[in-house]
Amino acid sequence: MKLHLHVGVIETVDEATLNEALAVAGCTGRVLAKLKPNLAVLEREDAEKVIGALEANGLHPKVMR
Repeated sequence: MKLHLHVGVIETVDEATLNEALAVAGCTGRVLAKLKPNLAVLEREDAEKVIGALEANGLHPKVMR
């Protein structure tokens, strides 16, 4: 069993958008779990990478902390 204390959840409108966001951030292989096709759980640092990559590409994701 592995326990993760600090995780981030990324939810998008569809699976293709999630896959693209993860790829842009270089986090495709770092997903801890996919709860739904458009919902991924990552380490907090990796979720921050996804947010940063989206912002660097001119997108403004809704972020809840």
